[in-house]
Amino acid sequence: MAELKDITNHDSIADQINQYHNLISLTADNLQDLKSRIKSLGNGDCSTELDSINEAQQCLYQALKALELE
Repeated sequence: MAELKDITNHDSIADQINQYHNLISLTADNLQDLKSRIKSLGNGDCSTELDSINEAQQCLYQALKALELE
C-alpha cells in the first residue's frame, strides 16, 4: 500500500483510495469465510459472534460504497 506521504496529486489520491477499497473488500471476504467456518463447527451457540460479524460486514460494505470513485 502506498504511504500517505506518497500522495502528491489526484492520481495518487485515487490510487490510495482504490488500495483501501481493495483492503476493505478483502477484509469483508475474510469475515465471510470466518462465518462459514463458525457455522461448520456445529458445536455451541455462536449467534452472538455471527451477529457481530454480520454487523462488521455491513459497516465494511458501507465503507466500500462510500469509497467508490466515479
